[in-house]
Amino acid sequence: MKPLPPSIREKQRYLKFSIHAEETIEFGEFVDAVWNSALSYMGSKDAGKANHWIIKNKFDEKDQQGVIKVEKSSVDDFRAALTLIDSFAGKNGFVEVTEVSGSIKKLQSD
Repeated sequence: MKPLPPSIREKQRYLKFSIHAEETIEFGEFVDAVWNSALSYMGSKDAGKANHWIIKNKFDEKDQQGVIKVEKSSVDDFRAALTLIDSFAGKNGFVEVTEVSGSIKKLQSD
């Protein structure tokens, strides 16, 4: 089966986020918290439609920052789901979306 051409595919947005927590949050803990929040807020159908992807090599465990790729139509709902995160595997903290862009290169220039 051939992949869809770029002109037909849904556009992507990249969310640059920052984690504010009492302790250092590991990548796996963050992924679990994001999935749980997205499923409880958006439901399984809309969470799947958001097609979010946490880019592992853009996650900086030292600075507690990273990038998530999301479908353009689901950006607002996904941002709301991220604001509902209040703990990561028992560690208190929250996620702040600092920037939204259509290009990952634009996020890296900061």
